[in-house]
Amino acid sequence: MYATIQNKYGEAESYAKPVVSQPIPKDIFMGYIREVVEKEYDCSNVTRNNLRMRANILEHYLNKYEINDVVPDEQFIKVMWDRLKESGDLKAKEYQWETRKKAPRFTRELINEFLYPKGLVQRQVLKDIISQRYEKFFELTPNSREAVKWFEENGKRVEAIPVYVENTQGDISNQLVRMLHRVTNRELKPVTKSGKVEHALRFLKAVNKNGFEFITDEDVKKYEAICLQRGVKQKEDYLAHVATFFINIRSQGFIKTNPLSHVSLKMNGGAIKKDFITVEGMEKFKDLSTLNYKNKEDVRDRLVVMLSYDLALRISELHGLEVADFRKDEQGEWFVTLRPEIQKGHKDEEVMYLFFDETKQLLEHYLKSVRKQFGPTTDALILSNQRGRALSTAHCATRFKMLCQRFAVQTYYGEKPSPHTLRHTFATLNIETIGLCLPLYETAQRLRHSKVETTRRHYIHNNPYLKKLKMEAHRKNNKKKTPKDVLNEMPLPEIEHWLSDTVGIDSSTIRHIRENYKKVFNETPVDKKVIDNKIYVPETEVMERLGHLNLQIPALRQYANKHGYLEEGIKGTARDGSWFRYGNGFKYDAKFIEDLAQNWIPADSLQKRLGWERNLFYRRLDSEKWRSLKIGYQRLIHKLDCV
Repeated sequence: MYATIQNKYGEAESYAKPVVSQPIPKDIFMGYIREVVEKEYDCSNVTRNNLRMRANILEHYLNKYEINDVVPDEQFIKVMWDRLKESGDLKAKEYQWETRKKAPRFTRELINEFLYPKGLVQRQVLKDIISQRYEKFFELTPNSREAVKWFEENGKRVEAIPVYVENTQGDISNQLVRMLHRVTNRELKPVTKSGKVEHALRFLKAVNKNGFEFITDEDVKKYEAICLQRGVKQKEDYLAHVATFFINIRSQGFIKTNPLSHVSLKMNGGAIKKDFITVEGMEKFKDLSTLNYKNKEDVRDRLVVMLSYDLALRISELHGLEVADFRKDEQGEWFVTLRPEIQKGHKDEEVMYLFFDETKQLLEHYLKSVRKQFGPTTDALILSNQRGRALSTAHCATRFKMLCQRFAVQTYYGEKPSPHTLRHTFATLNIETIGLCLPLYETAQRLRHSKVETTRRHYIHNNPYLKKLKMEAHRKNNKKKTPKDVLNEMPLPEIEHWLSDTVGIDSSTIRHIRENYKKVFNETPVDKKVIDNKIYVPETEVMERLGHLNLQIPALRQYANKHGYLEEGIKGTARDGSWFRYGNGFKYDAKFIEDLAQNWIPADSLQKRLGWERNLFYRRLDSEKWRSLKIGYQRLIHKLDCV
């Protein structure tokens, strides 16, 4: 599934015609709007009331400025926006800016989605930014407009072939190498074509020309000077995009010469240093005890973070995921199928399993209980509140930034993270020998890199965690050993043998040395372990016995760990600072579990049994000082206090 192209220049001619053949009378236009709001808009009662209010603002606006004949085009929407921004006094009522600014967007949406399909208007109304792009497009020469439209439909990949050119001075040993550009038969993706067209149009604007046929070598030098002056780091990449466009239109005869024939087509792909979120930052996202499971947007946003991190997804790949792409195997493990059309480049279908328990738990809860709350109208996995549509990439990035701000999460280099940062974070924190300890080849497979060298260059060469581990290992290996270190590493029998045979010390002295050796090296407080006589219960049995309390597993783990109810040694810390578990999983103190199962009851269940209102219930709880526990979002009340 390709991303939607908002500005197809091949359709520009259809948007040049007027929206309506003749103005629509105000009463008839408002009749259309009211009919859509009341009958055709599928939404809740709360949303419908908001739509009615926006329709009222539109009607008050038309009355105030005495607009009796409506021409609902781009200029109408723009003028409405400017006037409503100036003043909220619409005579009938005064509105705040946060309320009235939604009226122009509301009007354009209804025209495009309801009036246009009915044939009441001749074309859709464009957004302001797209309208400006079309205006600039019509300023180009006819030949350049045709070149752009041809490239959008037929743009192909270009490759560079090295050829040897004989030196003009006749010295055969001094031959020159020249790159010959050739158009291949492999067609570019629509998104890629659109991007290269935009780069070419920006190039024209920068050199102040209105046609590609007027570009000369001096214009290319001028563009390079502008990039240098502005400090553009990816100048070579931008020129490579423009060069691909010029090579394509040159092959079709739209231009006679290609002034960018000397430009390299090699893409640097930005800086080698990849920023990422720290271990501590990712632990905040993985801690599900801070998640409000009753808030559907909170659950969805956390799932977006964990899926992007666990599967190392690009934001466009996340946007293309559908419910049918996720399945469970016979052992109950979740896996996802990444279809070729949603991946970057020409990739095969990829099947990947989920690594982290938090991702699996969130995904199962989202598919079972949360997704249906959005009222889905599409098969997309991640939905928005707007009539169950897929969550846009821009809105997804905004929600992620809000989440980072809420948890005070920054990148390793102190920047604000973006959704793509999660992809870099997975590779940085889980490559061998840290995190999941994935070998280089498996990390490249997870990232779906076509070359393993790309993974090595980005995530091993400039990985600060790996550098720190190497530094610590080097410091440990080169540390000078003291006599005490030497004695501590040497077994006691070897010391006694050396003292007896080599030095010739008698047995009574050796016995005295043995006693002192044990006191210093073997009987230190560090080596003494406290005998634990507690009985521990495995986590699977715990969740069966505590099912009536509706506790979340991460919250219970965190509470038990904080109060010393987890089995000692069952939890640990990896080299990167993250938690890991081994053996048969987490185990809990049997007395603690028995006490929870027999003596405690959820506050919500107790309130329903008593039949009290919520405020009365909690006032009684505080006044009579009932014993309570809070494990995650669940509050428990002691049965003996409330009976």
